Amino acid sequence: MRLISAESTRDLINKIQVTSVVAPRKVAVIHEADRMHVTAANVFLKTLEEPPAHTTLLLLTTRPYALLPTIRSRTLHFRFPKAMSAEASAQEGWPAWIADYRAWLDRLADGAPTDKRAVADHIFTVYGLVARFGAVLEFATGEVWKQQKEKLPPDLDEDEQVAIETGIANGLRARLFAEIETATREFALPRLTGASTDEEAAPTRRALVAAVAELEHNVGLLRLNLNEAAALENFLLSSLRIWTRKG
Repeated sequence: MRLISAESTRDLINKIQVTSVVAPRKVAVIHEADRMHVTAANVFLKTLEEPPAHTTLLLLTTRPYALLPTIRSRTLHFRFPKAMSAEASAQEGWPAWIADYRAWLDRLADGAPTDKRAVADHIFTVYGLVARFGAVLEFATGEVWKQQKEKLPPDLDEDEQVAIETGIANGLRARLFAEIETATREFALPRLTGASTDEEAAPTRRALVAAVAELEHNVGLLRLNLNEAAALENFLLSSLRIWTRKG
């Protein structure tokens, strides 16, 4: 339908209020949520703010700027840009970043450095990775924004454009941090599977669990406006301690 009416919205609300029978959770999907009539959006606010237990509400839209501010403020935002191009990040060296990060972990796993030169090398690697991460993110955001901007309505004001560009950066940032977690797990896996005993694998297992927990903690802080450079720096410095002391 061209518009999502208040009547159809009330029908959806009634359905999700019913106790689930075939599964422990219920999921409601509103496709092209920007087509909600203003009355429908207002009808939906209370349910969106306090959904029934074990219920997930997904609002899908390619025009988030067209949603009412009251709707946007009550939702978590996840952006899936079509152009999160592996090409964009590859051109700016993301695969090389991941390779250097894993090589750094490999050096850390050899144990705590015993001379000042090795310590300095580890520290300089941390800040080199932080700086390069910022460059990758900036480049990829610029590339995606350049493509997305051409498709936006011409009457968008500056604040709306800034919000969209920020959303693109946040989505790309989340993906890059997810790939760091994957690289950390892939680094540890051969050491876990290659260990001859559980006792031999235990230090690596403890280090992996601690490193992933630290990464997820810092990614969580990003939602509190910690910037990505500080979050990555905290994680890498923690990783330096975790992997060199894993024994």
